[in-house]
Amino acid sequence: MTSRTAADLLSEMIVEREDFQSAYENLERAVAELFLSGEVLHAVDPLEAKHLLRYADVLSHASDPRHRELAYTTIALLREYDSSTGFDQELSNRLLAVAEAVLVQLGNFPGIATLQKGVGSRFALPLSRGTLRIAKEVLQRTSKGDATLTDTQYAITEKMRGEDYFSFSGPTSLGKSFIIKDALYDIVRRDDLNDHCVVVLVPTKALIGQTAADLRKLLADVPEVNVATYPSLPKLLRQKYRRTVFVLTPERLLRYLANPVREIDYLVVDEAQKVIAKNDARSSLYYHSIVEVTRRFATKLVFASPSIENPELFLELFGKAVNGAFTVRERTVAQQRYFVDLIAGKQYYFSGQDTQPREIEAGPGHGGVVDLILSLSGERKAIIYINGSLKSAEFALRLAERRNEVTDEKVEELAAHVREYVHKDYFLANTLRHGVAFHHGKMPQEVRERVEQAFADPDSAVQFVVCTSTLLEGVNLPAKNIFVLNDKHGNSLFTKIDFENLAGRAGRLTYDFSGNVVCVREEDNRWATTTRALISRSDPGRAESFLVRPANNRKKEYTDIARILRGESLPAATSADQQRSVEQYASILTLHQLDNQQTPLRSYFLDKVKDGRELLRKAASSIAVPTDVLRRSPNILPKYQDRIWNELKAGSTVPLVTNDAVLSDVQTFLTVLRRLSTLYDWRTTEVSGTDPLMPRRADADGWDRRLYYWALLMRGWVRGDPISRVISSSVAYYSQRGSITYRDYSREESLVTEPFDRHSAKHINLIIEWTLKDIEGGLRFRIMGYLQNFIDVSVMALGRNASGINVATLVEYGTTDERAIQLQEVGFGRAVAAELLADHADALRFSDENELEELDHESVLARTTLSDEARAEVENIMVKMEVEVDSAEG
Repeated sequence: MTSRTAADLLSEMIVEREDFQSAYENLERAVAELFLSGEVLHAVDPLEAKHLLRYADVLSHASDPRHRELAYTTIALLREYDSSTGFDQELSNRLLAVAEAVLVQLGNFPGIATLQKGVGSRFALPLSRGTLRIAKEVLQRTSKGDATLTDTQYAITEKMRGEDYFSFSGPTSLGKSFIIKDALYDIVRRDDLNDHCVVVLVPTKALIGQTAADLRKLLADVPEVNVATYPSLPKLLRQKYRRTVFVLTPERLLRYLANPVREIDYLVVDEAQKVIAKNDARSSLYYHSIVEVTRRFATKLVFASPSIENPELFLELFGKAVNGAFTVRERTVAQQRYFVDLIAGKQYYFSGQDTQPREIEAGPGHGGVVDLILSLSGERKAIIYINGSLKSAEFALRLAERRNEVTDEKVEELAAHVREYVHKDYFLANTLRHGVAFHHGKMPQEVRERVEQAFADPDSAVQFVVCTSTLLEGVNLPAKNIFVLNDKHGNSLFTKIDFENLAGRAGRLTYDFSGNVVCVREEDNRWATTTRALISRSDPGRAESFLVRPANNRKKEYTDIARILRGESLPAATSADQQRSVEQYASILTLHQLDNQQTPLRSYFLDKVKDGRELLRKAASSIAVPTDVLRRSPNILPKYQDRIWNELKAGSTVPLVTNDAVLSDVQTFLTVLRRLSTLYDWRTTEVSGTDPLMPRRADADGWDRRLYYWALLMRGWVRGDPISRVISSSVAYYSQRGSITYRDYSREESLVTEPFDRHSAKHINLIIEWTLKDIEGGLRFRIMGYLQNFIDVSVMALGRNASGINVATLVEYGTTDERAIQLQEVGFGRAVAAELLADHADALRFSDENELEELDHESVLARTTLSDEARAEVENIMVKMEVEVDSAEG
């Protein structure tokens, strides 16, 4: 038991004192009034402010994280009030001095950096506090030595060093990615990682690019390691680097496990809550991929998740000891949370002392949500969360219409690039010129990353970015203000974890002491009692999974799996995502039965389902396709994989795409899609959900029209067409079709069909958003999964030479050129790979098998014709290789 100090006892007394509670509440109210209405009806008494400073100093010495956070929040609120209204000079100076002392005691070095910005001189700390600061700056240096960890970050890294299986959780502002990167920097410099690898598992492709770029920057001075984003390691990389860090999604990790060229020593699972997400069909893929890694290798595990009370859950999920679990409650950036009800005309703030909203006297003095955002943001950067990619573009337009054009050469360059790269009429090019961007996971990675860079640059004129759920999946875009206009993630209401993950983006380390989270109700059906209750600050909630100690009466998940194994339908209320999730767990369970794996999934199923043992035995005995194929595609029911296996083994079918197929002919791909849709029963499996591949009630002509659309998209993507040309092909398709159908929720009949007008910016942007979504979500995710499964089954059944062209690979990389695939696997983007081959082929050398053997980067970098994007990637990838070679020779 930890002994209590005098500071702990004093802190407990302080938080119970009426004068502290009254002074703190007055301060919160004053800051809320200043922010929401621009005037203070209840000014802060200078004497109360002085008392609060004394109390904050004492609270900062406490061991209770709630008291330490209260010390920080008090300082942050006083700073916010002082910057808006101004205390007298003496009190303002005193605030700066006490703030620095408190931050040193808390070990909040990012806060100290923020405090010292714009301050002409340092304030003399008491000797004991100055000594403490020096000691912490030495002891708590990062592994790289270029920054200082906060007390909490340091405690996490020290705990992590002694554990093979570690799981920690904390607020978004804790800096979880920073902690992971510090650990990775330490791990990759060890010789025992030679010819082995580390995998960082991320939720979506949208997060791969940002994570890989951050890691490449971090590891620039470690010549032995490279960062890879595809589940393969080309010859050039194997020769140049002894150690690898892969950044992969669960799907790509499963592909890597099909042919792991290096053993996985560490698996780092960022955004670990995705493993147990209830309304995410991909959570089962997360679970399966981690189970497969731990089955194959003696891999050490690290899980990082937003604030939850029980991070040990993730260790229990995979049968690991739970002593390596760590929960953090302290925030390194304070947050003020507000609820503005434009329907009822009321405004509320949420106190840090309890969970009840407190109404301020002034109502919203704004004509609508756009006025509200512009007014409250002032000159500070802001993120607007909205649910849906099309809605994000539409809202960005509304915001841009209210702002003047900005004068910024970099922003104009970005807008010009967007017009060329995507389409001349893309709404993003227009909104950027007004300092507004939008951002969602289906945008081209190269465009999305440039938007992120522009917004993150404090000197950039891009002040607003309208975001979708990419923020909930770990994309690092902090801002002073976050406006939450919707209480849903996809089709589901926010969970506490969802909301905290989103709200944690408010406030930027080293820029802000605090951030503002403003939840706005502008529609009757938003922010009902259930989701409104999430806004207040509260203790972390408990995460749960049906795979970890389910209650005796909790059987639904297992009886649903049993229904799938019997070939029965799930209850009518089951959503498409829930259906997919249950089907995938049924596939995984069947695999565990075939492999005789003793997993929690199998054990609980046998315990919860009366005839479970016989049901599993029967399901497994009916499967002929090899388990090595099943484990790569748990998202496809075994009965479909078995059907293809039996047809191929019977010799009654030909390869999906023969080696002499004409890949420039759309009919080639139409034939492929017709065959896939029949073999995998798309009329059942792909007609439901938010973005189904196929129309539910289409007749034969309508069905074939949709397949033809996918064939056009696939043909253009595979032959290497740039995004702009693929979009132009989609526009041509709708021109030929003559009509366009979309949903407009402002009308009574929301489904609208109109004659297609290629001069309508609205119609063009609908097609742009659909095409981008279809490339990433439809073609390169769902369809590619079927293509890959078919080729996997075919290679097992017939052998590689008799299986024809692997179209899945062509779809993944967006090219038929094996040299372009090699360049992408080395690390170049699709567009840059195409540029290098088209304009700088003389600087490349490939083997007879089209493996990249050399790239004369010095020659390429000396050329004025090289694009900025290509230059940045060549410097990032190839120059480091040269450093590695020099180091080895030295």
